[in-house]
This record gives sequence, structure tokens and C-alpha cells, in this order.
Amino acid sequence: IGIVLFIAVEIVIISCPKSNKENTDYIVVLGAGLNNGDQLSYILKSRLDSALQCINEFNNNSYIVVSGGKGNDERISEAMAMKKYLLEQGISEDEILMEDKSKNTFENFKYSKKIIEEHSNKNIDDLSVKIVTTDFHGFRSKMLAKRNGYNEVKLYTNKTIYYLIPICYTREAFAVVKSIIFDR
Repeated sequence: IGIVLFIAVEIVIISCPKSNKENTDYIVVLGAGLNNGDQLSYILKSRLDSALQCINEFNNNSYIVVSGGKGNDERISEAMAMKKYLLEQGISEDEILMEDKSKNTFENFKYSKKIIEEHSNKNIDDLSVKIVTTDFHGFRSKMLAKRNGYNEVKLYTNKTIYYLIPICYTREAFAVVKSIIFDR
């Protein structure tokens, strides 16, 4: 039963649509850890580059919400590191909103929602949001966004580098089951 469940979850993760290029009101970039306390991890940099692609190549004029708190081994929050990178890439500070309290994906959406609603003076139901993450993380991200009240949510993901696929997809299968049961 366990192997069948694992395979079923992997099929759902892999089959989740991942490349919506539509313009949205906000783009939420989910954190993915820092190296050496303040350096973007490969996965996190890839997510930011995907957000930049949405802005630059697909003409999205969205605000970017960088979402990620400070881990125990990090000197700065993931959000601060992401903001710094986006500024270096030419994104205006006025276009970047920081969510730096979250410790997991569920909290990314919970706290980002509050920031988006305060910034826009609108309910999240009246806004379109694009989630930028990595392909293995797309299904769970969209599920958790919906649990946090995001109704008009799109997904744009980048591909996992080949040598990380076994680790990331295996971990994500367990994270999906955990989120289905506990993240409310």
C-alpha cells in the first residue's frame, strides 16, 4: 500500500501544470534556504530567475512578494536575500514586498496573503497571484495557497536540476502527505 501511495503522489506532483505566463497582480516567490547564512541556494536563485523571466520576458507588471523567514543557520531572512538579488537585477524597490516571518510553505502563503491584502487594499479573492517555485514543489504550493484563501492562483515553475530530482521528489512526496493531513 505504501509503494502504491508513493507512486500515486509522485504522479500527481509530476502532472501538475507548471508554466502559466499570464500577467497577474502579484508574484509570490517561495523561499528555499540560504547557503553560508546569507547566500542564495541554487534552488532559490533559480526561483528568482524564473520570477525575473515572468517580469522581463512575459511583460508581467506584477509586484513581487519574496517570501521566506530566517532559519536557525541563517544570518538574514530568505526574503532579505531575495530582495537584494532582485535589486541587483534591476527590479525597483517599490515593486518588491517582503514576507520574512514564515518557517514553511503554509506560512509563506498565510503571511504573504496579509501583506498582499494590506498593500492592495483588496481581498485576496479580488486579486490574481502567480506562485513561482520549483517543479517538484508546484502541486503542494498550489494546494496550500488555496487552503489559505488564494482563489485566483497561477503557477510558474522552473525545472529541478537533474542530480537533485531523486532527493527533491522523494522528499516532496512525504511533504504532500504531511500537508494534506496537518497543514490547515
